[in-house]
Amino acid sequence: MDKSIVTLVSDVQIERAREAHMFHELANVSTLGFKRAFEQFNVTEDGTDETLGTTLVEMKEGPKIYTGNSLDVYLNNDTVLGVINDQGEVNFTRRGDLKINTENQLTLGSGKLVASDNGDPIAIPPNQVISISEEGVVYALDPAQEVAEQAEVGRLMLRDASEQNLVKLENGLFAVAGLPVGDFETGPEPVSLSVGVVEGSTVSAMEIMVEIMNHMRSFEMKIKLVKDLDELGESNSSLMRLA
Repeated sequence: MDKSIVTLVSDVQIERAREAHMFHELANVSTLGFKRAFEQFNVTEDGTDETLGTTLVEMKEGPKIYTGNSLDVYLNNDTVLGVINDQGEVNFTRRGDLKINTENQLTLGSGKLVASDNGDPIAIPPNQVISISEEGVVYALDPAQEVAEQAEVGRLMLRDASEQNLVKLENGLFAVAGLPVGDFETGPEPVSLSVGVVEGSTVSAMEIMVEIMNHMRSFEMKIKLVKDLDELGESNSSLMRLA
């Protein structure tokens, strides 16, 4: 009896974690480049599920949102973009709303620095017209010149993740499962992007709401079972004392 209660309580704790995860995804239904991710679980010797604390990213392409902005990019196929996290490490993303910050560095709309192909920030010359090629080359053009020519100022860190499992980090960015956080060798498929387009979230509000409702029903049933088993255990203990 006690073992059954312990198993159910463990399941309830996992269900709570799943619930928090689903509400997090629902909150990001409008976040650009947001990918759904699925928690990894391991079945222990006693038959219960144990969370491994990592979430595998579902690399499903999100909807294309056409903006016409020359700094907005849509990463084609399984291409991912390198960014620099708060610790100075390279992580990856599918978000493509690029901006130029007050320090003339290329960033995401979230403020994270975009990584160049060698892992450094990309410095943008001031008062220049910036464009990005489909191969991820960043060009600057000085409109004050009589004969203006584009000059390369950097290359985006683009990697093909078609043969990699990506995990979502606590900061919402991606890393390769089983490898140290940082850059990785690009896969066999060509990397490219589309300009003037951004990728929407892969979370469907309707689908996630249905999942949450089904989850809540399952959660309520498990809570009821825990209470029933607990009450049954107390009844058995009372009968044993009377005997």
